[in-house]
Parts: sequence; C-alpha cells; structure tokens
Amino acid sequence: MWAITSYYNPIRYKRRLSNYKIFRANLAVPLVTVELSFDGHFELTRNDADILIQISGGAVLWQKERLLNVAIKSVPQNVSHIAWLDCDAVFEKPDWADNAKQKLCKFNIVQLFSDLVDLGPENFQSNVKHRDVRSTGHSIVGAINSDGLKQLDVTVESGKDIRQPFPTGMGWAARREIIEDHGLYDAMIIGGGDWAMVCAIYGQFEKAVQLLHLSKCRQEHYLRWARAYHKEVGGKIENVSGRIFHLWHGNFINRNSRDRHRLLAGFDFDPGGDLRIGSNGAWQWARPQPDLEDFLRNYFIRRAEDN
Repeated sequence: MWAITSYYNPIRYKRRLSNYKIFRANLAVPLVTVELSFDGHFELTRNDADILIQISGGAVLWQKERLLNVAIKSVPQNVSHIAWLDCDAVFEKPDWADNAKQKLCKFNIVQLFSDLVDLGPENFQSNVKHRDVRSTGHSIVGAINSDGLKQLDVTVESGKDIRQPFPTGMGWAARREIIEDHGLYDAMIIGGGDWAMVCAIYGQFEKAVQLLHLSKCRQEHYLRWARAYHKEVGGKIENVSGRIFHLWHGNFINRNSRDRHRLLAGFDFDPGGDLRIGSNGAWQWARPQPDLEDFLRNYFIRRAEDN
C-alpha cells in the first residue's frame, strides 16, 4: 500500500508546514505528495515524500482533491491499494495499513479509523503521549454500520458550525482500480469533497445536494461522477479499527464548515464553465471571477490557522 496526499498553503501558515513534518515522520508507508505553490516558492524538500511532485500556478481555491487526482497517476503500477490522507493526521497504531489491506480483500473502500482525536495547539510529541486523550469523533462508516443511514441526517440537520461527531475525511483507502478509474470528486472549491464522496458511496445524492447547497448545474456535474462511483463501490465499505490524531491548525469554528457552502451558492458558480485543468494539473479559472476569487482568498485568511 502507498499513500497520497496534497499540500498547498496560499496564506503561508506556519502550522501547515510543521504539521506536515509530523505527519511525514509518523507515516509508515511510502508516500506520494503533490505540492502546489501559488507564487513559485515551495516549502517541502526531497525527503518529505518518496515521490514529491511540485507544481506552480493555479487558482486560490480548495485544490485538495484535484491534487490527489494528480498524485494517483504517480503511484507505482505494482501497487494494488492506495490510501489518501490529510497531511495533518497521525495514526495511533502503526499496523493500520496491514489492517486496511486485509479489509480490502473483501471490501472496495475503507475509512482508516474508528475514532478520531482532535488535538489542541500543544506540540505533538508521540502517539504514546495521547493515548489517554478522549476521542472527539467517530468513523462515519462505523456509525452507519451500527445505526444505519440516519447518521448522515445528523450532519444534514445540524445547524451548528462545529466539528461533526462523525467526520468524513482524514483517511481513506481503496482498491487501486476504483480510485484510478473514477478519481475523487474535485470540484468542491471551498471544501466538502469528503462529504460529497461519502454521500456518493451510500447513494445519498440528495443529502449532498442539501448540505452542500448545490445549484442545478453543480448538481448535474456532481452526479455524473457520483452515480458511477456509487455503482463501482457497490456497497462494499468498511472501516479500520483504531484511532487517528488530528493535528491542530486553528480553531475549528473559523473554518465555517457549514455556512461556507451557502455563501458560495450566492456566486452562481458553474464548475463546467468556470474551471479548467491547467497544464500542471491544478485548477485554473476558465474566466475572470473577481468577486468569487476574493471570497475564496478571504476564506483561507479567516481560517486563521496559526492563531
């Protein structure tokens, strides 16, 4: 198994780089990283990944899934399982990859934890140090396996802009053919791609439309990917037992995780007409969008990840 991740830092937060270093130091599998620079200056070095792809130039927006789709292409062809990870995550157990590979003998996709711990701003030192820290979230897959799809409604119906009890991101793995054939849905330009993926896995398309405030054109764009992805996964989904630590990078409320989608909907964004993939693989604007560009840049500023 190989892992892939993306790194981009439009506001040059110090915490993002320090978190990446901790993530890399604690990762026990080979890694492909795609780093996007918006100004030609790169923060990562050769030792920060087994395969480091550095590209420059692109729109200041949520590039995570777009860069992961670039990373997929560089995973060695003899690798049959691929994990995609947020680069602010550390696994408590070093055998998570072996457990994931065992699960993928039967299932098509797995979430790579059962419990999540959101750490505070103190420096991460070791997995051992945090064993007594209380979990702050639980795998959405585990929750659905236990209590059914009603757990998706918990997120949709909640009006609070706080960490949801069943996080959808952080770490996933799949059989190579699935992630290679379909990629990840990469047109969520203000985040939310993990939620869009989970809804596709379970065939809960309307929940994605509702929570992410998708307009008609955005809905059509999403469903072209989501329906095929849902069919390919075929309901074969599971999670790995174990905890994952989420390294601190600002107060969660600053991410405006719920309201950001409603605000984006006010710009009448059309992924088919407003975006294009540049020659470097990153999203570029297909036409000028000054108000939308200012909104997205300000979103990254308001996250205040070093405070």
